[in-house]
This record gives sequence, C-alpha cells and structure tokens, in this order.
Amino acid sequence: MLVDIVREQSVRAEVSLIVVNADVHESVLTGLTDRVRFATVGRPVSSRNPWYALKLSRLLRRLAPDILHVHDKRVIDLVPFSRVPMVVTIHDTRDDLPGSIRRYRKVFAISEAVRDDVLDRYPGLDLTVVHNGVSFSRIKKKERFGNKPFRAVQIGRLMHETKGQDILLKALKHVAERIGEGALTVDFIGEGESRQFLEDLAAKLGVSQWCRFLGVRTREEVYEMLPAYDLLVQPSRYEGFGLTVVEAMAAKVPVLVSGIEGPMEIIERGRFGFFFRTEDPQDCGDRIIEIMDLSQKPGFGQKMSEVYDYAKSRFDISLTAEKYMEEYRRVISGGAMSR
Repeated sequence: MLVDIVREQSVRAEVSLIVVNADVHESVLTGLTDRVRFATVGRPVSSRNPWYALKLSRLLRRLAPDILHVHDKRVIDLVPFSRVPMVVTIHDTRDDLPGSIRRYRKVFAISEAVRDDVLDRYPGLDLTVVHNGVSFSRIKKKERFGNKPFRAVQIGRLMHETKGQDILLKALKHVAERIGEGALTVDFIGEGESRQFLEDLAAKLGVSQWCRFLGVRTREEVYEMLPAYDLLVQPSRYEGFGLTVVEAMAAKVPVLVSGIEGPMEIIERGRFGFFFRTEDPQDCGDRIIEIMDLSQKPGFGQKMSEVYDYAKSRFDISLTAEKYMEEYRRVISGGAMSR
C-alpha cells in the first residue's frame, strides 16, 4: 500500500522512499516508478548500532525534504534532533506507543477504530483518520457468481492469535458437517509462524483435503487470483483496518469479517458485507452457508457492483494519497501539532 501511495504522490510532488532496515521485500522495488527516489539505511533488524541513526540523519540532510512521513513510530527516536517536520501513521489497535509519539507534528490513524483505541489510551493526541486504500484499477473483477464448489480465501500473515485462521478452519468443518464434504474449499494466502499449527489443526479436524496453504503471493498474483474466489473471509480477533477486505471488494468478491471495529467500519456494519460473531466458528460457518445460498440468486452480481462503487468512493488509493498531501500542506504551513 505504501508503494501505491508514493506512486500516486510522485505525480504531483518529489517523493523519496526510505527503508530503514536492510531487509527490503522485492515487491517494494518492483512496484516503484522512476519518479520515486529510493534509499535504504541498511540497518540489520533489531540492531542498536548508532551508526544507522547517523546514516539516516545524513540521508535526510542530503534529501532535504519538506516533511517526513514515517510508518514506524520509533523512527523519531533515531533522529531526535531533526528539524524536518515529522508525521506518523498508526496502523493497528492495541499498539503500544512510545512517549515520543507526542513529538510528531501530526499523528494519523488508518481507521476510526484505531483513532478511538489510541485516544482511549493516549488522550490529547491530535489524530486525523486517513483510510488505507488500494489501486482499484489494477484489480481484476469477478464476473460469475454462484459457483460450485464454493471457494473461499483468507489472505494475511499466518498468525492465528491475531488473524484467527483457526476459526475459519473450524468453520470449514462445520460447513462440511451441515451441507456435505467438499461443498466449501478454503485457500490461505500468506506465510507466518502459525503455519505448522494450522496444518496440524486442519488434519486434526479432518478438513485437510478441502484447504490449501499457498504461501506468499505477490500483490499482482493476488489481484489476478481474487476473482476466482467466491468469498473472502477475514476472521481476525483484532484488526485496525483490513486492507485485504477492501481488495476483495475492489474485485467484486463478497466479504465476511468478524464483528470487530476495523473491518466492520469498512463494510459499514453490514451494509456492504457480511459479518459473524467474533471467535465463533459455528456462526462463521452458518454465515458462509447463507452467502453460498445468496450467491445463487438473481441480482447478487448487481449487489457486488454496488459494493464496488461504495468501496471505490471511499478507499481508492488516489483518495488516500491526496488526503495525506492535504495534511502535509497544513503541517508545513504550521497548522498542526500533536499535543
């Protein structure tokens, strides 16, 4: 998403992207255009060597930016004496923020849910919501609905304590018991420390033959794959926003989310998507069966087009990029300061 933002912003401003750590994912490099200047500080993960803070300071002096927008709240501690106005985006609920958060000229939250969570714990911060966005024009659109077998997908890091993939596996078993084995298949796209746990759980539940763990896929591959699915399920236990939910809406794929703040905000509490009771595999499975039935009915494709129109009007990446640009101008002119 950050790559998409800087691509958009580079049309109207000089933009540099700095990656502090040495580990730079290939998708970052391939997604940039020649208009975006790219640099890396090369810091080994978790390194406390002050050399990298000095290197970052020198890099900023050379680039001489009008504003520095960071996506890791700790960056301000690496350059404590920088005179460049600095702003930061908070990406998740339950995020522990350092005392230095108040030194940022502006704090952004990716959703109302994140803003409310932060203000509950850190009252007095000047927070502005700027929703995450995706490039709607780059995502392939679904055209056929009501397919059998019904194919669901979950996209995200395999961290079941946060992302709730175990809930979806149990829901898969519930669906198989209610309407028959093989009526529903589930693909998991992503990698993470819970993969072995989830594979073992699938075997224990007896659903291994109806689910696949596809590992990491590039964003371009995901955008091509999405229309082949009949439903995206995001069963997270907590989530500040849910970018993959928006990506599915951009592909005209129906979405089912747990009833938590971030994803519920995206679907306007059920107007533009489906939800189930958080932590409830049986309710998740029942909602999947309901969606399977609805997808067979006339007019379902039209409903997905309406969802698409709504999502594009709120979450297109061009809106995200322009909102940030407006806020940058306010900060640079002296109109914003965190308290």
